[in-house]
Amino acid sequence: MGLGLRTSLFLYGLFMAVSVAGVYYFVSTAPPLPEAQCRDIVTPMDVIRGQLVREPKKSILDLWSCLKEYKKDHWWHTTAGIWGTYVIFKIFGPFGAGTSMVLSVLIGALYDEWSEPNSGYSMLAHLLGVSGEVVGGSGGWIMSYAIGREILLHFVPQKMATLKGEMDKFQGSLFRYMLFLRVSPLFPNWFVNYSTPLIGMPFMHFVGASMLAIQPAACMSIAMGRMLGDVGETGLDLVKMGKRGGMMACTMGILSLPLVPAEDAKKSIAWLKGLIGLGPKDKKE
Repeated sequence: MGLGLRTSLFLYGLFMAVSVAGVYYFVSTAPPLPEAQCRDIVTPMDVIRGQLVREPKKSILDLWSCLKEYKKDHWWHTTAGIWGTYVIFKIFGPFGAGTSMVLSVLIGALYDEWSEPNSGYSMLAHLLGVSGEVVGGSGGWIMSYAIGREILLHFVPQKMATLKGEMDKFQGSLFRYMLFLRVSPLFPNWFVNYSTPLIGMPFMHFVGASMLAIQPAACMSIAMGRMLGDVGETGLDLVKMGKRGGMMACTMGILSLPLVPAEDAKKSIAWLKGLIGLGPKDKKE
């Protein structure tokens, strides 16, 4: 017999309270932030009220100015704090909707380690952003597998029925369906994290599809962060921004190729062959 709704809600609230307590302990025991650079940064309550999403540019620049200075002397505290915040917001998705994009841009602005020489794109920032997305989403998947069924069936029964109906009529493997859910705007990201364990989606399919589907968005947001950081340090350089924007577009195009459905890819290849005269020739009677 499964957990009841009240028990599930209590456990969800308990897990959230434990996470908040962990964040409070981390912040209270960390070295203090530099006051001069950190006066105007968003507070946890500002995040809850949605300021991070409403004013992303100002929030990112304020946090970047603060954490850039803090990172010089406290690299591990800075990195663990940002990555841990990213993961927690992904686990408790409905309460952190929209913040992961802002945090990913912040990571791109803040980290320049392991940079690609031509574009300045940081592979460390990419690793932090992708791993935070996948680990946080996986945490939400595991938590929902344990306690989420009654909550979702009570609060979003129609979405659950739609998700199951789409899965039943989907022509292809479960992995392809999981990949479709990751790139489709049909369902919000947090709902995909919470609902897929309850319809029989294997955990490794979830992890693999999440890791693959996040690559283009991670490249875009981290490259945006790098450009925003450059503007904050050296001012607006249109040549550099144009160069990086072009490389970012090419990279996103290449990384998006595996996400194209197989049928659409075959049609596109056939159309291209016909365009350049390599298509199948009509048989003469």
